[in-house]
Amino acid sequence: MKSLKIILTVLVALIALIGVILYITILTDDSTGNAMIVAGEILVVVTAAIAIFFGLKNLATNPGALKKSLISLAVFAIVGILSYVSASDAIPKNLGDEITITASESKYVGTGIYMFYFLAMIAILAMIGFAIKKSLNK
Repeated sequence: MKSLKIILTVLVALIALIGVILYITILTDDSTGNAMIVAGEILVVVTAAIAIFFGLKNLATNPGALKKSLISLAVFAIVGILSYVSASDAIPKNLGDEITITASESKYVGTGIYMFYFLAMIAILAMIGFAIKKSLNK
């Protein structure tokens, strides 16, 4: 475990050094910053891959976490289905001349908005519920 910590520390230092070099390049040159954008995209992909790997590793080694994750995934799917059913495919009239949108795109945007509302409502109700539960247990 100690060797993994050393490897990760060196990796973080190397990534930071690359970031500093790219930042100085942008400041001193008439660069558009494309190298920094590509480096950022690479780091996002690598970070996502690492997070997915360790998440799946944790699920494989902990069956209790797998059950909770599947329940959470089912709740999220139900919220997604409810949001999609609730969303309208009507196209707004005040979009302007430059913006064109199809009915399916409008439905997907509405689905995202409704999902945000549903998930925010669930989070707020959960916070209130846990606060009430905590105050009753005292």
